[in-house]
Amino acid sequence: MAEINTLSSFNAFSAGALWLLGSLLFIGFDKVNIRANRWLGAFYGILACNFTQLFLEEFRIGGSLLIHLMELPRWAMLPCLYMAVHHYVSPSLNKKEWFLHFLPFLLFLLFSFVYLMPHLFNQEYDLPILPPWIGFIIRYFFFVQMIYYWIACFSLLRRHQRNLKMLASFTDKIDLKWLSYLLLSVLFMILIRIVSMSNVNVTYYSPILYFLGIIILAYATLTQKSIYALETYQPAEKEEMIPKKISNERLTIEQVEELKSIVMRKTVGEKLYLDPSLTLSVLSGKIGISTHELSYILNNGIGKNFYQFINELRTEEAKSLLLSEDTKHLDMFGVAIRAGFNSKTTFYTTFKKATGLTPKEYIKANSDASR
Repeated sequence: MAEINTLSSFNAFSAGALWLLGSLLFIGFDKVNIRANRWLGAFYGILACNFTQLFLEEFRIGGSLLIHLMELPRWAMLPCLYMAVHHYVSPSLNKKEWFLHFLPFLLFLLFSFVYLMPHLFNQEYDLPILPPWIGFIIRYFFFVQMIYYWIACFSLLRRHQRNLKMLASFTDKIDLKWLSYLLLSVLFMILIRIVSMSNVNVTYYSPILYFLGIIILAYATLTQKSIYALETYQPAEKEEMIPKKISNERLTIEQVEELKSIVMRKTVGEKLYLDPSLTLSVLSGKIGISTHELSYILNNGIGKNFYQFINELRTEEAKSLLLSEDTKHLDMFGVAIRAGFNSKTTFYTTFKKATGLTPKEYIKANSDASR
């Protein structure tokens, strides 16, 4: 019995950690991404209610009213996570769409006050007996909702990361990689909940497993600085890039070739790719064409997206710098910056993908060949 209570106490640890984490985000302790952080804080707060409910039930603390109150916001939990992800990748959201996500929660709230809290009503009320299918929906809808919203959140994040390479020549601090870890930890807890329904061993140790998942949630939220680094750059909010399906009548073959020549002349001739913060909109402004036209030229005229186009030019620049006597005094980070990369990681990854060699291996291979 003592062991069971010890394991169950992890629900209290989880609830406390989530209340603290949700409060920090909701009060806006960091003044960046306030709306997104508050939605994420609401998600953590509702998740904290669930663990508080588990703790109260296990230790028989509080009455049934308090336990029911902890259960009420359950159906709003995953919509809050979706709203948070949506605001991280794109701060605008239609109010009608916002309302629809919370409609099941509002219906559940109404149902709960009428059926799950009968002591709030006069005993003379004779409530009708529920048909079995309503009980089935109430029991299993939440699991369907969890899976649906996790997939929706993951899809939003993947679309954001794909669009980045259409719009920017860099992804560091704006790719929301921390959010990938957060969603994976949420998926981990969803799987624990589903498996524990049929596996006694998982159910027994689930408080510890949940607590481990919450530690990952906290780590992903608080230690990944990119959560606060998206101040004005919101790629997923930009117009959708249409690389292949743009209207064929928009540009003729001759216009494509002419604009391709201009793009190459300006970008390569003036070495615009050396700007580490270069984006599609910045380059289109320097060339004098729209972002849609530039994206179309890159995808259909050159056969590359913006990220590939710019970073391949930077890689060629880096190859020259690595073999130049004038840059022997530079370390690898210095070469990366001189070539237009804004981080050593991006430089190494892009260089290895383009050449099959690390920068040091490239230098050695060329020095051996010159002997």
